[in-house]
Amino acid sequence: MQIQIVSKGIDVSKALEERISDRLEEMMDKYIHREGDAQVSVTREGTGFKTVVSVHLPSGSTFEGEGRAQEAYPASDEALEHVEKRLRRYKRRLKDHSQKAKAKEAALFVLSNPVSDTADDDGDDDAPISDEPMVIAEKTGQIRTLTPGMAALEVGLADSGVVVFHNSRHGGLNVVYKRPDGHIGWIDPKDKS
Repeated sequence: MQIQIVSKGIDVSKALEERISDRLEEMMDKYIHREGDAQVSVTREGTGFKTVVSVHLPSGSTFEGEGRAQEAYPASDEALEHVEKRLRRYKRRLKDHSQKAKAKEAALFVLSNPVSDTADDDGDDDAPISDEPMVIAEKTGQIRTLTPGMAALEVGLADSGVVVFHNSRHGGLNVVYKRPDGHIGWIDPKDKS
């Protein structure tokens, strides 16, 4: 496993590097049984430390964990615990053979845009838009081709709560997201042609 440890504003001791490397190797052997890449960032933040651990699997899945504490060791342990929990859930979901049966029983819903294209136009385009949130791009990435089940698996493991993907069945753009009630929603727009 390739592990890259980066420090910002501090010097990471060999003991901490070995501790992080050993723990990551142990997790990968225990839960995944495949090689992967890991990036670890240890930074000084105020009076404490912040550690971010990101593990990338050959399947394309990415797991991230973040830890904050007054010392570097507890911050690293917290981040590694978050990653270990996500790896454990990932392994459990991969082994859950009843997931296919549950997916067949679940009803599929197509969500439509609540804003109509035939909105009233006053012709006043210079008027300020009130109470509209500003859209900010958080990150860019490649849109992968997945099944809805694999996308649902990834949304449970991602921090963002949303996965945009091309549906492997028909190639259309789909979205899987974590709903406020804890369930997972799937947007599969109908083709207008």
